[in-house]
Formats: sequence, C-alpha cells, structure tokens
Amino acid sequence: MKHIHFYLFTLSLLLASGVFAQKSAALQQHYKNEFQTFKEMVKYSQIVKGDTNIDVKFYYIDIAIGVPDPYISGDVTIRFEPKVANLNSVMFSLNSSLTVDAIGGPCESFYQDNDVIIITLNNTFNPGEHIDLTISYQGVPVMAGGYKGLRYESHAGGEPIIATLSTPYLAHYWYPCKDGPQDKPDSVYMDITLPKLVYNDIEIMGVSNGVLENTIDNGDTKTFQWRHRYPIVTYYVMAAVSNYVHFQEIFNGTSGESFPLDYYVFSENLAASQSGVADLPEVIQFYSDVFGIYPFSNEKYGMTQLGFYGAIENQTNTIQNNLSSSWFYTSIHELGHMWFGDMITLADWHHCWLNEGFATYTEALWDEHQYGFDGYKNNMANNEFWNGGTLYLQNPQDTFNTFQSIFYSKGAYAVHMLRGVLGDETFFDALLDYTQNPDYKYKNASTEDLQQSFETSSGLDLDYFFEQWVYDEYWPFYAYNFAQNDDHDVNLLIDQQQEALFGYRPVFKMPVQVRFNFSSGNDTTVTVWNDQQSQTFWFAFSEEVASVDIDPDKWILRKTLYQPQLPVKIEERTKKAALECFPNPFNDGINIQMNDSQTNTFQIRILDLSGKTVFFIDIIDQNSHPFIYTWDGRNHHHQPVNPGIYLVELKSGANIYTTRIVKTP
Repeated sequence: MKHIHFYLFTLSLLLASGVFAQKSAALQQHYKNEFQTFKEMVKYSQIVKGDTNIDVKFYYIDIAIGVPDPYISGDVTIRFEPKVANLNSVMFSLNSSLTVDAIGGPCESFYQDNDVIIITLNNTFNPGEHIDLTISYQGVPVMAGGYKGLRYESHAGGEPIIATLSTPYLAHYWYPCKDGPQDKPDSVYMDITLPKLVYNDIEIMGVSNGVLENTIDNGDTKTFQWRHRYPIVTYYVMAAVSNYVHFQEIFNGTSGESFPLDYYVFSENLAASQSGVADLPEVIQFYSDVFGIYPFSNEKYGMTQLGFYGAIENQTNTIQNNLSSSWFYTSIHELGHMWFGDMITLADWHHCWLNEGFATYTEALWDEHQYGFDGYKNNMANNEFWNGGTLYLQNPQDTFNTFQSIFYSKGAYAVHMLRGVLGDETFFDALLDYTQNPDYKYKNASTEDLQQSFETSSGLDLDYFFEQWVYDEYWPFYAYNFAQNDDHDVNLLIDQQQEALFGYRPVFKMPVQVRFNFSSGNDTTVTVWNDQQSQTFWFAFSEEVASVDIDPDKWILRKTLYQPQLPVKIEERTKKAALECFPNPFNDGINIQMNDSQTNTFQIRILDLSGKTVFFIDIIDQNSHPFIYTWDGRNHHHQPVNPGIYLVELKSGANIYTTRIVKTP
C-alpha cells in the first residue's frame, strides 16, 4: 500500500499518454445514434412483453405508403399457432397513432389500448392449428423520440427518401406485429404500393427484404412485391422508398453459392457508391470462410442508401447513410450482422452484446485478413473499454448514458479475449460450431447458449471467463517484478492491484502470456495461469533475463506496470527438483512427478507455445509422496497432441512450477 500513490500517478500517465487510432467519425456517430434507441426500447419493453401464448409463422404486409406526405394504410395478415390449449384471445402491437379499421378472420371483436390491439377470437384454438388474422389499419405514422419509425426525409434538395428504422422494438410503429426478438416468423411477404412519381427523371420505387418477384402497374400506382423466405425478426423487416438507381453484381462463392448483390443508391452518389462497395465480395467470401456460407444465399445481399442516420442491419438489405469508401467499415460491420443478429438473433435485449460485440469483432478479423496480426491488434486497440458496466444488460430500465459504447467495444474485446484463452484453432472451430448449430441458426441465442456452445466445442469450463467479462465489470491492473539467481532461475511476481487502486474485483482469473527478453536479444513467451491476487511463478532458463513483458500482445483488457519495488525472492536452486518430467522428450506418455509434500491437492495444466490449454486435471486428496501422474499425450478431446514443445504447469497450494517438455513424432 505504501506505493499506491506511485501506482496512481504512473497509471494516470499511462492513460493520458495512450494514443490509439480512432474509428471513423461516421461509425462513432452511428454507435451514438443506435444507443439512443435503447431509451425507447426500455419504455416499450416495460409495457409490452409480446403475446407468449402464440407462435407467429408468417406475415403478409400489404401497404400503401404516402408520397410525399406522411401516410400509411395497409392490410397485414398474420399467421400463427397457439402455444396453449383453448386459446380465445390474442394481442399484437401497433402504435396508437395508427387506427385499426377492421380485422378479418376468426375475430369476434377487438379494441386498441394505447400501443396494443386486443383481439377476441370467435372460437377456441389449440396447438397445431393455424390461425390467419388480417388487420386493416391506416394513419399518419409518428416517430419514436422524433427519430426512428417510418421516417420521411429528402435528398438532393427535395427528392424524397422514406425508410423504416425499427430496431430494437419499433416495428409496431408502422405495422401490426408481435414486436421484439423472441418470435421469428418463418417468412415475410411485403407488397409496397406507391404513387407513380418521378424525381430528377427517375421514378420512385419500394425496396424491402428478400427478392423482388413482381412489379405491378396499377395505372396511377405501382406495387412492388417482395418475398423473403427465411426466419426474420420483426424489427429487421424493412421498407425504403426513393428515386433509387439500382446496380448489381453476382457473387459466386467458393462453395458453389451464387446470389446477387443489389445496391439502391441516389443518382448523385452512384460513382462513390460503386467504388465504396468494390471490395465487398471479398469480405463476403472471407466472412463465409470463417462463419459459414452467407446465411441468405438463396436470395440476396442488398444495401440501400438513406442519406441520413447511420445504418441498420436489416436482413438481406442493410440500410445505410451512404455506401462510399468512408463508410466501408460500417458496411462490413452491418454485413457481419447477417450472421450475428440476423441469422442468430439475441434471445432478448439483455444479450445485446451478442449482436454488436461480434459484428464489431468482424471488422478486426477483416483487418487481420488484409493487414496481418499487426492490423488486427491496431483494430482491437480501438475497442479497449475502460469504463464500468456489464456486457450483460442487468437492468432494462437503465438508460445507460455512460455505457453507450460498451456493447460494441468491450463486446468485441470479450470475443478477442476468448480467442486468446482458447487459441486460434479451438476458437475458430468453436465459432463455426456456434454459427452452424441448428439450435441457434435462424433462431435465437443467449449468452448462456454461447458459453455452452464454446464449452462443448473446446472441452473447457469457461464459467470463470463469462462471470468476469460478461456478468461483472472493469479490468485487472497487473503490477509485476522478477528476480533471478546466477543459475538463471527466475521468480516472477504478478500482483493484481485493481482492488487497492480502484475498488474493482480483487482477482481476474486468466491465462496470462509472459514474454521473457534475454540479454542475448532472444526472447521466449510462456503462459501462466494467474488466479491469485499476488502470485509467484518459477522458471528455469539457460541465459540471463533482461526484462519481462506481461501480456505483450494485449490478449487481455488490462493495464500493466513493471514495479521493481515489489518484493520478490528467488527460490533456491534445489527447488527445481519440486517438478520433474520423464522421459523427456517423450512419445507415448510422460511422468509428471511432484516432490513437494506440503499439500495433497494439485492442478496440472499442459499448454502449447501459443498459450492454449490442451489438457488439464485436478488431483484431489492424493496421499503418496512424491506424487506421479502419467500423461498419455492426449488432449481433453482424447486426441493425441501433435509433436512439439509444450509447457507443464503444476500448481501446488500457493506454488506454481513450470517446465518444458517435448513430444517426438
């Protein structure tokens, strides 16, 4: 504690002097704009939970949109099944600015109560039966907070642009539905009827999800018939109207998939848009290689220009301010949402980091793909998050004025840290297992689902990781020091100071990479399992250590400080005999011998040189000394590990012993 003022002063210098490349101003503004919608989400989610007695299967949205003056009228057919016996009433959401004129189908009566339509059915229905109700409605739509909903704007000095901005609970601001993330219909059809109007020699058109299967000329109006035949959450259903110029290319994937890339932009932005999306096919292929084939490859991927706002990852048709090169990272962020948010939808908004954290992380992976690991690290440096708050949205009534970027930035960093814990091979295998899991694909997933999926794939217990980084807050502060003797034995002390300095949780349990820099100019990196507030690790080297770096590649959201005043003693050379491994090198099996008789409980962990844990075991209440455990050279999946160098880490009470072993071919 006597050095606490020194620590605080030094940390303040670290924080003040950190210079990180910033995300584009456009993307930062997009984050800010999206955050504002949470306030409206909070208000609505406290009123309406959605009718849990029904399972919606299909929407047919037949709407006429007024141009240029705000007005909407339509007939929305909702097909659903009862989830309870003897169902005789249902509830849907529709903003009170819109009036229900009639309901067709088995409806005895209905009434509107604020933003809710309560319908009494003319019979009772049971699970397995299909019910079709058609709700006819009309009115002048309003916007949530004057910001989102069915929004009317203009471009190029008066040419109209009308678009739906529906995340996270605002679909009911323009069509009746069971709003929210919990109930994804199997498909959505939309007919958009517009007056025949021409601006700047270009006729207006209506754009939506899926495929434009037909355009009907009604004389004074036109109807654009869109068909989307994938499960979709209500707030990703979209409509956009303007005098768009359409350009297209065909994506031909390496796995045989082929689908159009459709772009709808303003004529004044055509050239900039074509340049801005030129690299998008390469991104789609890269994401498909990592996360699985683009999930809506039977239809399309589209992007539609707004000219205002930021962007929303509407399924198969992202809507975005513009498509220029300056918005490229927004474009690939929204593309990443097609897997994380659209295909796998969060179970509820407590888990919003599953959308934004993973989509933000896709940007870093793209930078790694393009610019190597340094590009990846530079991108992740932009996502370092030093404020409080949990990734799991603890209280939906909290408006998160101080947490607006946590879901993007810390969410991405949590994914990054999970990769650091698992190692590349296991992480990317587990990520693909998650995206292709039939329990989640085209369905919903929670943080608990993600954890279970990654635990199943990796064979590791990750409860400690999610408890710290998703359900708790802040980050560790690692102060450290080391000492060595003439035989080049090294004791490394890692002292977690975050509790004393800031009042954060006292211990973050993590595998921590340590790089030893030798006087010769060589270096070596090992991984230690750090699970104590103050912990000493012992190593034996053949040359002098000049300096030590803790977590040199920043696989952990942390601050570090070399503190030579921290007391650390070097163990006697005879301590080497505490841990012995033989035969070494080995092929079929190796004996790990513990000669320390102070405890009857051990933990043995085998790590590869990347720091990935390939095997671990807890030995409880053994009574033989010395104790010998024979490892058969297999990982926790019971598969033989590859030949190479491994690190044996044996924990005995407060002592941790480390040595290297070699597996031969």
